Amino acid sequence: MRTSLRNTLLAAAGVALLASCEQAPITGRTRLAPANDQQLVQQANQLYREELAKNPLSENPAYLAMVRRVGERIARAAETPPDEKWQAPNFQWEFNVIDRPDVINAYCLPGGKIAVYTGIFRVAPDEASLASVMGHEAAHALLRHHGERASQQAAIGAGGAMLGAVLGRSVTGGMIGSGLGLASNMLLMSFGRSQEYEADRVGMILAARAGYDPRASLGVWQRMAIESRQRGRPPEYLSTHPAEASRAREIEAHLPEALHYYKPQ
Repeated sequence: MRTSLRNTLLAAAGVALLASCEQAPITGRTRLAPANDQQLVQQANQLYREELAKNPLSENPAYLAMVRRVGERIARAAETPPDEKWQAPNFQWEFNVIDRPDVINAYCLPGGKIAVYTGIFRVAPDEASLASVMGHEAAHALLRHHGERASQQAAIGAGGAMLGAVLGRSVTGGMIGSGLGLASNMLLMSFGRSQEYEADRVGMILAARAGYDPRASLGVWQRMAIESRQRGRPPEYLSTHPAEASRAREIEAHLPEALHYYKPQ
């Protein structure tokens, strides 16, 4: 390929990438504009129904009451923005507990559909700890991280196609394809870790504004570190989630910001 054409293609790719960037709400982080919300919410609602149908729901009334009580307070905090950096969501919130003691996890899908697995109560046994977990998950949806991830994957795919055009060959096979695939996966994992840190920060603010002490987040990740050591986890650079020690450092750094919003209820 001629050098001039190659440079033109690279310049066009750079302009397109810059044009599709925006600042994330609340934190101001520069990122790719997330994918279409309406389509993601429709897909998320279907996925949520399917997950609830194929997993046993908890019959423990104390668990369900705590999750819904904490969830409703987190939702109210999300829907009453403290300043112009926040955007009130148009979510149809829902809170359910899945009876899986072996799963230490929770999630919030686009549109506000939250599920908490009973295993999470091993690391979040009280309301303040649970609020840090649910605040974190709600923050992913508020910050539109799911749509951002879809845009990142599309951009990386387009970048591979552009590289193929520049090199004048396919990048889907052989050493070039393998190298690009590995680099793409590691780049996506790095993006994922950035989103996790951001959700930790915003999740603490949500918990604080809901009346829960954000310092409980540190206890959650201390207990999670013990669980991870027992179960084993991959090195941080091979994971979409930061290591517990890294999260604890970031949480401590952002605690003063979260405590600014904390008013016990």
